[in-house]
Amino acid sequence: MKGWIARVRAGAGPLALLGVLTLAAGLLALGAPRVANQLTDDGLRNDVSPLSYTSRDLTYRATKPENANWDPQRRLEQQQAVLYPALRERVTQSWWALATVQDESFVRGTGLPERTPPLFSVRAGSGLEEQADLVEGRWPHTQPGENRTVEVVLTKWNAEQLEQRVGSTFRFHDRVPMEVVGIIEPHDENGTYWEPMPTGLRAYLPNDDGDPYRAVVFSDQAGLALLEKLAPVVYEWRYRIDTATLDMAVLPAVVEAANVARRQGIESSLTTGLDTALARFAERARAAQALLAVVQVGALVTLAGLVLLAARVLVSRRRAEFALLRARGGAILTIGSYTLLESLLVVPAAIVGALAGTAVPGRPAATWPVLAVFTALAVLAVPVMTMRTSRDPSFSGERADVASTRVGLKRRTAELSLLVLAGAGVWLLRERGLSESGEVDVYLAAVPALLAAGAAVAMVRVIPPVVAWLGRLAVRRRGAVGFLGLSRAGRTAGAVIGPVAVLVVAVSTAVFSVAVAGTIDSGRDRATDLRMAADVKVDGYYFDERTATELAAVPGVTAVAPYMVESAGDLAVDQQRKGTVYALVLDGPAYAKVLAESGVEVTPPAAFTEAGQSPVIPALVSPGAAKQIGDGKPMVTLRGRFYDFSVAAVVDGFPPIANGATNFVVLPWQAFPADSRQALLPSGYLLAGDPDPQALRAVGDAGQERWASTGYRAKAYEPVTQVTTWDQTRASLDETSVNAVITFAFAIGAGTGVVLALLAIGFAVVSGARGRGTVLSRLRTMGLTRGQGRGLLLVELMPVVTVAVLTGAAVGVAMPRLIAPALGLDTFTDGITVGVAFDPLVAGAAVALVLIGMLTALAVETLFNRRLRLGEVLRLGSFEAGES
Repeated sequence: MKGWIARVRAGAGPLALLGVLTLAAGLLALGAPRVANQLTDDGLRNDVSPLSYTSRDLTYRATKPENANWDPQRRLEQQQAVLYPALRERVTQSWWALATVQDESFVRGTGLPERTPPLFSVRAGSGLEEQADLVEGRWPHTQPGENRTVEVVLTKWNAEQLEQRVGSTFRFHDRVPMEVVGIIEPHDENGTYWEPMPTGLRAYLPNDDGDPYRAVVFSDQAGLALLEKLAPVVYEWRYRIDTATLDMAVLPAVVEAANVARRQGIESSLTTGLDTALARFAERARAAQALLAVVQVGALVTLAGLVLLAARVLVSRRRAEFALLRARGGAILTIGSYTLLESLLVVPAAIVGALAGTAVPGRPAATWPVLAVFTALAVLAVPVMTMRTSRDPSFSGERADVASTRVGLKRRTAELSLLVLAGAGVWLLRERGLSESGEVDVYLAAVPALLAAGAAVAMVRVIPPVVAWLGRLAVRRRGAVGFLGLSRAGRTAGAVIGPVAVLVVAVSTAVFSVAVAGTIDSGRDRATDLRMAADVKVDGYYFDERTATELAAVPGVTAVAPYMVESAGDLAVDQQRKGTVYALVLDGPAYAKVLAESGVEVTPPAAFTEAGQSPVIPALVSPGAAKQIGDGKPMVTLRGRFYDFSVAAVVDGFPPIANGATNFVVLPWQAFPADSRQALLPSGYLLAGDPDPQALRAVGDAGQERWASTGYRAKAYEPVTQVTTWDQTRASLDETSVNAVITFAFAIGAGTGVVLALLAIGFAVVSGARGRGTVLSRLRTMGLTRGQGRGLLLVELMPVVTVAVLTGAAVGVAMPRLIAPALGLDTFTDGITVGVAFDPLVAGAAVALVLIGMLTALAVETLFNRRLRLGEVLRLGSFEAGES
């Protein structure tokens, strides 16, 4: 036992470092995935929760055949029962309803203007009495039978705006009498129950005399039965999914169940966007998982390299002891077993790391095998190196730098194999991706680390001749520090291949994280430019003609471009309707000025900005619209009127139309003839400059107020102007669901990369400290000062460390470009694909890391020399004399 304690004390430093590295691996392997899972799951819930009911809920709709006798409540239960468990068990609320189609539900006798009769959809279903309070009258109870009055209730706000009260009557289709029997007040107008019927809460009040009033009134099943012969009645069964039960572990099953649910409707069809929303999130999550995996593997590979270096230091310090044991007849396995018992002290550190990792909040990940493999490496590294050293103890006294210059066939084969593995991995990553099947391939995730290690090997083979040449040049200069330092650097470069490889991997991991972060930031900047096409956007219903001039007069505004949007304009070709398109009318010259003043790097086609007045308007169209138009004569509706246009150019996109839009038509405002232009009204403006948003909002509200006052105006009309700045849009991209995961991955990569790089530099110092200690001790007798001794260390390490840091930085910057298809960075940039951005700060950070590394080297060297007691080396003439 005493012998074991003595051996542990002799290697306490390296053993403690092994324990710390293993503990860090436990946190990285078990804790980091839990944090990432927690952030991803939170992002999933935050993405799904604000979705509208059409995307978040499962809604089955059907019409009831005349001879059918099913009950909607019973059908609600039956439909839920056939869903897959992944969906069925996550349904937190469900409702059934039936309602008349609003566009075919006109009424008369309400007392409202009836140039276009009001449209009152009549609705009945479950949940109303639980979601609202009766403030006046009673709940509807329509008596069955012919010639009965349909009893209805409506919300208090609607009753006031529609001038209805308890006892008011009107006629459905001017035939069936209806009576208001109650006024209700919703518990929560923002509650999900009211989402399908917004006009049930607040009626649509028309802004001109051509629009009808639109509202929803509530009745019962008996009341709807009296109306089903006059207007179509649609049944719906709606199921709300509990977002609190969603996480990435169940996401594939939920997506599959939602896809299958489309075929499981009982005589009904499903309306939902849940499967699409979840699939899109899964795509973003896979891309984030790929980034995190690359960073994690890089950090773990660096930790593993440091483990091997620590084991090597421990074994090299006891080389003479192992040689003596072999000389006395000790078996290799016996010697290895001694060190195995010592390295088992790493296991408690692994347990502590595992416990700390599992204590991190978040969903656990199946990464225990990673920690087990790492712990096995930490435990077995010392015994294996000990047995390898003991196999040929005659080398224990040779100079490491001389031995390292002889590169054997096995080592060359290993180095070439490493390069081949890295190259093949890059090719596979570009061809297949990193997580095509949803699971990250460990080999492919390790490709950046392999490439960095391969670059380190190549660098170590190139450096010695170059440094030797510099050493020969230093001979001609005065002083021995430069010559001796460069000479030792050339000889020992091969001996420090381990620390150099670890340093390159660590630096490349950190720079890779910074480079990808910079690329994503640049992509989001570009996406914001394309989404905004201006510094500020002002949107509303319609503005009068004076608004543009008043906006231009707001302090800070340098350019204004008006536009009008028809989100669903009818497209006709040769007098035949082809569907709807997104139509944008934009002032071309003003648009070009806004782009120039805003600094948005977009060049609009000359056919658009230079178009003159013409009865047939030259337009830019999307490929989808161009396919529909073909060789025909197209027309598009704007505010209810058809306009002829021609295809001036086909464009894949046009800012500020949303990226990915496939069916749009862009018409130059200035090309409309004067008589046609009078019918156009701006619905928004693109602005350049840095004005006060509140001032813009006030001008916009005044412009809408003037427009609304020129003709028919609903008494409850309130102008609402929306002002959106470039910074607001850019911030919204940073608030995407998986952004927290990406930030976490970059923090791991940059943080661990820098720390582990400094550790690698420390090992580079330690690996040559014995030889330098002897040299310094002898040179001191020749008059070498302490300052010159430190200079000797800097000259020796500076070439290797500098080239290693620069190599790691180069690999880190190049890696995103090499494996860009596998990273899927466009999923984080609103679909915008951008080249890898080079941040000049990376070069500055590399220089700073070299300087900090040199300071670290000096500190480690000083501590090591004190440990060796160099004075005793001089007195006894043996380096081993200074060992404690």
